[in-house]
Amino acid sequence: MRTPEAREAFFKKLHDLGVVGAKIDFFDHEHKELVDHYQALLRDAARYRIMVNFHGANKPTGEASTWPNELIREGVRGMEASKLQARAVHNTTLPFTRFVVGHADYTPVHFGARRGDTTWAHQVATAAVFNEPLLTYGAHPKTLLANPAVEMIKAIPATWDETIALPGCEIGEVAAFARRRGDAWFLAVINGPTARTIKVPLSFLTGDKYQALEVRDDPGKPDSVRVGKTVASKDSSVTIELEPGGGYVGRFTKME
Repeated sequence: MRTPEAREAFFKKLHDLGVVGAKIDFFDHEHKELVDHYQALLRDAARYRIMVNFHGANKPTGEASTWPNELIREGVRGMEASKLQARAVHNTTLPFTRFVVGHADYTPVHFGARRGDTTWAHQVATAAVFNEPLLTYGAHPKTLLANPAVEMIKAIPATWDETIALPGCEIGEVAAFARRRGDAWFLAVINGPTARTIKVPLSFLTGDKYQALEVRDDPGKPDSVRVGKTVASKDSSVTIELEPGGGYVGRFTKME
């Protein structure tokens, strides 16, 4: 991939085969020649309408504005860091640091040991908190389909039309976002290592009556979730009891 000829042959082959994207890995440093290499890859991929997912990569510095075929890049200590245990602080820091500069391929949502000090509800909520235009879940498909929160897992979109950082956010403590896709709103909260209860007004809703699907912490059971449905409106609020490393995600869809 380092020569124009190699890139030409590779991207042309993908295009001819009907492949629409490539995941390119192992960018080992940030010297100028490698930073220039990102640009060359994106330029040559764009000529063949190939989208790119960079892995083993540095953080973005605006490349996706110049080359919108950069779909996503890693540039984050994500779920691949299997030994990271203090994920509650890590995950509630990222939305206000790494994700400020652009998308990141964290490969979120895992229900095994890799989740560290976070709960299942926290893990589901990260899919709606983190900005991942190519949303690749970390858990095995069978594990996802067997989880009680599977309806929510299937419903979370990869891109958003509107995002609101809510009052109460605090780096390393709480990340709370309202995000809209079409007419549906999602309220997603991930908690740091300290248990807390928060009350979130639903004033971001634009209609009078919504069906709410909620995934909450199951008190004292980090490897479980409580899933329920209720009715909400823009004049109501949600009280959320967050376990240490806990989370919440609600989907609000307009009712006729």
